[in-house]
Amino acid sequence: MRVALLALGVFLSGCAESSFTQGAPNAGEAPTGAQQAYFPSYPSTLFFAAGAACDGPGQSIVRPSRNEVRCESLPDPESAAAIILNFDGTVEELPKTVISFSGRETAQGYLVTADTYIRVPQRSGGSQLVRFPNEQVQQDMSELLRAAGGRPL
Repeated sequence: MRVALLALGVFLSGCAESSFTQGAPNAGEAPTGAQQAYFPSYPSTLFFAAGAACDGPGQSIVRPSRNEVRCESLPDPESAAAIILNFDGTVEELPKTVISFSGRETAQGYLVTADTYIRVPQRSGGSQLVRFPNEQVQQDMSELLRAAGGRPL
């Protein structure tokens, strides 16, 4: 349920568009609205908890690697239609609200980036990542990283 509320907050706030990137960003290079924290070692508890919390209707967990976990949720039909129309999406593959945690080993510790966005499959192919920065969501993500043992940047 908390994931659904977080996704709603992300959707209802201001908008920023972004292109799709792979891998965890470097310290200070996170997309607008994403939060980063250093952990003393690999945060297995954080990655496990992020996956375990993704159990609602229309949600799926995606683990492309040991260093990344995403919770992907289908928006309600009205929101999906608005997203498709506003961002040149396609109805063949629906947009998804994504909460992701990605990490990388660094000299300062294990760097985790927590990000929220909507992935909109495009008619022309590929996907567009649409971010809706929201200060409350950013604070919640920062607190989550801190509670998991991280030192937020």
